[in-house]
Amino acid sequence: MGSVTSFVVLLFLFSAQVSLAQSSYLTVGRISEPLGELNMHVWRVPVELEDCSGTITLEATVFKPDGEGPFPLTVIIHGAARNAPHDGPYDFRPDAAIRWFLARGYAVAVVIRRGYGRSEGKRFVVPDGDAAGLIKVLEERVHDINSSVRYFQDQPFVVAENVILLGFSAGGNSVLAASRRAPKGVRGVIAFAPGAVAIDDYSARDLEQGERWFRMFGAGTTLPTLWVYAENEEFYSPMLARSFFKAYTSESDAEQELAILPLEGENGHDLFLRDEGPKIWGPVVASFLERVAP
Repeated sequence: MGSVTSFVVLLFLFSAQVSLAQSSYLTVGRISEPLGELNMHVWRVPVELEDCSGTITLEATVFKPDGEGPFPLTVIIHGAARNAPHDGPYDFRPDAAIRWFLARGYAVAVVIRRGYGRSEGKRFVVPDGDAAGLIKVLEERVHDINSSVRYFQDQPFVVAENVILLGFSAGGNSVLAASRRAPKGVRGVIAFAPGAVAIDDYSARDLEQGERWFRMFGAGTTLPTLWVYAENEEFYSPMLARSFFKAYTSESDAEQELAILPLEGENGHDLFLRDEGPKIWGPVVASFLERVAP
């Protein structure tokens, strides 16, 4: 009898492990009460895996203007922070940018990518030169971004027909790639400092490959996009920025705009994150929003 009982227990534990491998065991939805003047609260966003084998959850920090809403929504995607933890809090909070959007009546959802911080799933790092690997990872990010958008569009505090996608650095690449399949209701895409080949690694072959990637992800998009760089960008010179932009827009009739903004100092890659950033990029972004989401 004891042997039978032990077998049943082991079978149960095995089944439970399989179940956990295939679906998230974490609470879905809002998991904290609003905090502070920015009405900040934490959400867990369910994302069904691409092969339909289960569901993971991504952590998102949501900020809302005062009032009941509903509000238009800006979804922000971070870059490739290699030192970010895999299983602990990852506090990506571009406060100045968040306040800028809140002041204009937007709610903000900062989504933490798969495998970063407390977001479930595996974080993939693509080796240099692995074109197929990069495309696979970008497709995964596109899936996660658009799944997150659809989830928030179903929430009562969001105006589902007025969503903006915004990404920084590798997150900029991701939202540009997501634009082709973005859910209905996404009005426009803003990419800060996207790129595929850095100044130090520049070669004609690398540039050709980077342009091919941007051309592929831009082909057929119907969403207006705004690309924003600093003139003193550390990784992507104005020449590279114009090459990427030209490739992305070459096979689309959508409204596209490239802004290369003056900035003092040696490295402007973090323009979006800086406290003084909105003073520099704010007028360009405000003009874009007025056109695509009046």
